[in-house]
Amino acid sequence: MDPDYKRPKITYALIIINIAIFLLVFSMPEEMMNAVFENFALSSSQMGEVWRWFTSLFLHASASHLFFNMIGLYFFGKVLENEVEKKWYLSIFFVGGLIGSFAFIMTSGMPVVGASGCVFALMGAAMLLNPVKRVHFYIFPLPLAFVAIMFALTTTIVIYFQPEMGGVAHIAHFGGLAAGAIFAFFHEPKRAMKGLLVLIICGAVLLILGPVLALITGFGGLMLSVIDTVIGAVLYTIAKLLSFLWI
Repeated sequence: MDPDYKRPKITYALIIINIAIFLLVFSMPEEMMNAVFENFALSSSQMGEVWRWFTSLFLHASASHLFFNMIGLYFFGKVLENEVEKKWYLSIFFVGGLIGSFAFIMTSGMPVVGASGCVFALMGAAMLLNPVKRVHFYIFPLPLAFVAIMFALTTTIVIYFQPEMGGVAHIAHFGGLAAGAIFAFFHEPKRAMKGLLVLIICGAVLLILGPVLALITGFGGLMLSVIDTVIGAVLYTIAKLLSFLWI
């Protein structure tokens, strides 16, 4: 293990908080749960209610929505937490989430929930500051730059096969990604520029290896769909068991 490695306590804490909130919300009677989304989601008509800016980041519309955000948070959050100070890590998480959310509500009349903007902000910063960090994507040890590209592709593919994930706020993903990338260039411009070059090279390699990429992302998409279904069933079962809290 790298002697400079620090246990990513903030990343783990954020994952636990998101899962705990999901279980509590989905353990509620339907009317109460709908009221939570109505009062804590963010939309263009409710921008003046500042608490929604933050509460909306911790609400997820489904188990699939939660699962894919937490997978991204785990992969990219723990890498970035070892690269920057805690205050910067949290700043990237929340500012990226807010930029992503505002980008969506300014272009859509629909409300937005979820940590997608936060996760993509962490990914944007991590893949530029440490693009060659080796991580495991399914069973494959790959540089983080490859994983970032394939994560985005795989989750996009999975979304097409998950009806409950319709209405995904893709613009929020781009907003968060841009926020993370901008931070990386301001934080360590030379390192971020090198990271960008590595990312471009990785993208070119993946383009050249199109059939291999299609095989890996296809396999990964199928694998994630299966895992998502199993974990979703577990989460909904736990939430149902917690319903006694509201009796």
